[in-house]
Amino acid sequence: MSTSFPVELDKDSAVPLYYQLQQSIIDLIDKGTLQPGQGIPSENVLSRRYNISPMTVRQAMTELAARGYVRRERGRGTFIAARQLTHSLERPVGFSEDMRARGVQPGSKVLLLEVVPAPEKVALESGIPTGMPLLRLRRLRFADDQPVGVHDSYLSNTGITLADFERMPSLYDLLAERGQRVTESDDCLEAAAADRDTAELLDLAVGAPLLRVTRISRAAEGRFVEHVEALYRAELYQYRVHLRR
Repeated sequence: MSTSFPVELDKDSAVPLYYQLQQSIIDLIDKGTLQPGQGIPSENVLSRRYNISPMTVRQAMTELAARGYVRRERGRGTFIAARQLTHSLERPVGFSEDMRARGVQPGSKVLLLEVVPAPEKVALESGIPTGMPLLRLRRLRFADDQPVGVHDSYLSNTGITLADFERMPSLYDLLAERGQRVTESDDCLEAAAADRDTAELLDLAVGAPLLRVTRISRAAEGRFVEHVEALYRAELYQYRVHLRR
C-alpha cells in the first residue's frame, strides 16, 4: 500500500496536518497515482502510518468526501470517487459531443423507443398540443463504460429507429441529419432522489442523490425538437456557468 499511497507530511510546517493530508491525496488523484474505485487505508491505519491523530485523518477524509474526491461506503471503507464530468451552460450540446470534448468515450443503451401521445406535463412545458404524437426515447448513458445518467426524451416524431442509433449513436447528429439542428434550449437544474428503477440502472442505493436536468430544445424559428428529463449521478456530474458583469 505504501508504494501506491506515497503521502508526505511536514510536521514542522504551519500548514495544518489535515490540510496537508487532504492536498497530498488530491495531488495523487490528479496525477493518476490513485485511480477511481481504489481503496484508501482506514483512518486507524493512516493514523499509525503517519503518526498523526485519527481526528486529523477523519477531518481530511470528511472534506475530501464533501468535495467529491472520495466516497464512503458503510461497512466497506473509503474509495477514490470517479472523476466529475463538468458541463458548461454556454451553449446547447448533446451528451455525446460533451463527453468527447472532455476526452471521455460516450455510450448509450436504448431502454425504450416508441411513438406516444405528448403527456400533459411535457406539452405544457414545451408549448405543444397535448396528445401530439411524439417519439419517446429512454436511454441509459455511459461515460467510459460507467453508467452516469438516464435520459427520458420526447421528440418531434422524426422516425428515428434502433438501426439509426447503431449507425450514429449521437441523437443530436441524427436530428441534424433530419434537418432539426438544435440551436437553443432551456435547462432547469434541481436535486432529486433515485427511485428503485433509476437506482438499479445507475448502480446506486434507493434514495441516493441525483442531479435532474430538464431541457427543452428548439431548432430554427423556435420549432420544438425535444423535451428531455435527464437524471445524473450527483457525485459524478456537475454543471458550470460563466457569468460576466
